Amino acid sequence: MDNQEYFFHIMDTRKTIRKYEDFIPPIEDIKRIINSARLATSAINAQNWKFIAIYNKDVKQKMAQGVLDTYEKILSNLSDDELKQNVERYKGHSTFFQNAPVVIACIMTKAPSFLDGVLESSGFECAKIKLMRPDSQLLSMGGAVENMSLAAHALGLGSCWMVAPIIAQDIFREILQLDKDDKIVSLLTIGKPCVSDNRAVKKPLEDVMTVIE
Repeated sequence: MDNQEYFFHIMDTRKTIRKYEDFIPPIEDIKRIINSARLATSAINAQNWKFIAIYNKDVKQKMAQGVLDTYEKILSNLSDDELKQNVERYKGHSTFFQNAPVVIACIMTKAPSFLDGVLESSGFECAKIKLMRPDSQLLSMGGAVENMSLAAHALGLGSCWMVAPIIAQDIFREILQLDKDDKIVSLLTIGKPCVSDNRAVKKPLEDVMTVIE
């Protein structure tokens, strides 16, 4: 398999993994994975990211407890039984990261947006600017996380890109001792897959692609 074939093989076969073997990925593999994020494209090359690789079981358990505590606060303010049941189900999918061998906290750091400032100075209202401009910092983070997911797969490891746990942002920030302008935008679990689940069904190409000639 040549380099091009291997690249597309990795793209075509990557899938989300939520259960892992009792195997601790070596730090060199984790460094290689995070290095792939470092090399990702970012808006105006701001490189607005930091990554914390969490091996420590106690830290992972504290983070998971923070997620559960946050959900309990939410549930205590709900009266609709059906809505509460749906939240309970969602909660059940939000803490399995504590069982992953490694969790990478993906942190977005503050970076300036030149064009946003220009539009604001030109008199555009905030709501209009949001329509005109994507969140370039968050898009950059997405590219970095995707790179890590693909790199993990290339190394024979599995990953799961999680955003639901970020509901406990404030608790995570305290546990990980983040700077005031830092924001966790996702967790990426890493480990050796212990199951070979089928890849989630993807929409056909013709459903998502349009060609204008």
